[in-house]
Amino acid sequence: MRRSVRLVVFRLQLCVLLLLSGIGYGTFLETAPAPASPVAPIQPVEQQKSLGAVRLTLTADRPSMGLTDTLKLTLTITAPPELRITLPDVTKTLGPFDIVQHRTTGPLSLTPQAQQWQREYTLAVTESGSLTAPSLTVQVQEGDTTQLLSTDPLSITVTSLVPADADLSAVKDIAPPVPLLRRGIPPWVWIVASGLGGAGLLAGAWWWYRRQQRAAAVPLVQRPAHLLALAALEHLQRQDLIGQEHIEEFYVRVSIILRRYVELRFGLRAPEQTTEEFLVSALATGGLIAAHRDLLEAFLQHCDLVKFARHRPTASAMEETFESAKTFVEHTADMHVLVTVPQSGELVL
Repeated sequence: MRRSVRLVVFRLQLCVLLLLSGIGYGTFLETAPAPASPVAPIQPVEQQKSLGAVRLTLTADRPSMGLTDTLKLTLTITAPPELRITLPDVTKTLGPFDIVQHRTTGPLSLTPQAQQWQREYTLAVTESGSLTAPSLTVQVQEGDTTQLLSTDPLSITVTSLVPADADLSAVKDIAPPVPLLRRGIPPWVWIVASGLGGAGLLAGAWWWYRRQQRAAAVPLVQRPAHLLALAALEHLQRQDLIGQEHIEEFYVRVSIILRRYVELRFGLRAPEQTTEEFLVSALATGGLIAAHRDLLEAFLQHCDLVKFARHRPTASAMEETFESAKTFVEHTADMHVLVTVPQSGELVL
């Protein structure tokens, strides 16, 4: 019944579209638009600095922007794990640029000899011209010795919406003619279209009513949150994404499963938070989740390394990530934390 109703609605909509497109052909006196010329790709701007084994890279996603655009600035630092890295203080502005948003990740372990920090700035402006973002300075501390590593000032061209040579005091010319309708649409067309539209609305309302009835008839049960998470992890393992080397898909899926579990088990909005924000929230709650903070932090940072730093882990590292997620779920299990789910046993994580 549901399939037949959908088919009827589709046929009615198709008839309306064909009818209106046939009448509208040739209605407006317009010329064909000129073919669009190919747009050259925007080339990012990059700076690289070094201080011994420390590497600093500053990347701007574009050399110029409009007043209504935003600029993405990425600061990446790679250093040995024994060094202490302090990123620049975040304020509301960066020279003439307003900081709309910022995001920090790290330290992420690239190799046993190197860690990576990264900070992304989203910048906006309120004036045009050649604007300069000031230097960003990173502190590098080794023992009692502190050294500074700074980027060069970055020049960005901001274009105005008004041409530079425009005379705003000049009298505006008469606007060009506006295309006119060659003929109006006959009244009978609107009558037919209204009738078909009304029939479509009735069919859609009937389909929605039947769908609500079926949804109300689905039997529901309550299951412990950790059993739902373990079932989702088992289903992920059966898909063998590790063996097929679907690295990014595997890390996205296992990260979603664990974050969704934490939301159901502890009431934290984990899927909507960055790793840094989530770990702060987890530590603030105390209790069982805070006791497993180190395990959770290592798991999430490893997932971020794959998703954002394009790290290519080995199959054994992927297996360790999977086991970390499973261990966290098993160690935080609680049979009294129940979730209402369909009795059919469909996966909800």
